Amino acid sequence: MIRLLVVGGFLGAGKTTLVNRLLAQADRKIAVLVNDFGAIAVDAALLAAADATSMTLTNGCVCCSIGEDFGLALERVAAGGPALVIVEASGVADPWRIAQLALIEPGYELGPLVVLADAADLARLLADAAVGEVVRGQLAYADIVVLTKTDLAGERLARSRELVRAIRPQAHLIEARHDGPSLAELDFAVPHARARFLAAAAHPFRTWTWRDARPFDRAALRALLAALPVSVLRIKGFCGLDDDAGDFLLQYAAERWAFTRAGAPAERALVVIGTEALEPAGLATEFAAALWQGPASCGRTAPP
Repeated sequence: MIRLLVVGGFLGAGKTTLVNRLLAQADRKIAVLVNDFGAIAVDAALLAAADATSMTLTNGCVCCSIGEDFGLALERVAAGGPALVIVEASGVADPWRIAQLALIEPGYELGPLVVLADAADLARLLADAAVGEVVRGQLAYADIVVLTKTDLAGERLARSRELVRAIRPQAHLIEARHDGPSLAELDFAVPHARARFLAAAAHPFRTWTWRDARPFDRAALRALLAALPVSVLRIKGFCGLDDDAGDFLLQYAAERWAFTRAGAPAERALVVIGTEALEPAGLATEFAAALWQGPASCGRTAPP
C-alpha cells in the first residue's frame, strides 16, 4: 500500500514552500502531485530531468502536475512505486474531500491530513464573509494543523492557536517558523480518530451505477460535473457524447474530470462512489436531464 499525505490550506499559507522542503529532505522515494506545476521551484542541484508535466529528482523523487484527472494522476504515479505520495491541494479546495480518495483508490492508504494556516492572518480570514467558511472547512478534518509565519504573527499567534483549538481540538498543532516541520513530523501513524471511524463503519461509502446507452450533451455533462455535490468523490465509466459515434472513458475525482476516447466497452455505464450522503435519485434526474437531445440541445441542462 502507498501512503497518501494531503497538504491543504488557504492561499498563501505556505503549502508550496513546505512541499519544496519535503522534496529536498526526502529520505525515501516520494511522488508529489501539485495543481500548479510551475510553482514548484526545485533546487537545480536536485533536478535530474524535467518536462512539461513532471520533474525527476536525483534522490529518486518525482513531482508531477495533477492535470485534469486526479484519479488518473494517482494511477500514474503509483506505477513508479513510491513509498509516499504527497498531494498539494489548491488553496480553495477541501483537502478532506481529496483525502477520502485514498480510502477508495486501489493501492493507497490514508496518512494524516495536514492543513497549513497563516498564524498572522487566520483570524481575519475566518471573519471574512467571502472566504471564512472555506478556511473553516479546511481545518475541520485536519489531523495536523501547521501554523506558519509564526515569527510574523506577534500577539496574533495566541489568537490563532485559540481559533484552531475551537475548530479542530483533536488536531496535533505544530508552530513553524522559517524551517518548517519535517516529513517525520507530518507522516506519523494512522490517525487515531480516523482509524476508529473506519473501524466503526463497515461501509462508509455508497456506490451507485448509471446505465444508459444514450449519449450525453457534452456541454450539459460538463456543467453537471462542475456542480456535483461534495458527497460525490469518484466517477468512472464509459459514455457517449453528442452525436459522436464513439465511446469515451470518463474519470472524475476531486472536482476534476477528463474524457478519453476509448474502444467499444461492454456497456455504457458510470460508477459513482460517494459518501453516505450520496443521493442516487437526485443524480439520476440530473444525468437524465444532461442526455443528448439532438443538435438543438447543445448546452441544455434540463429537458424541455
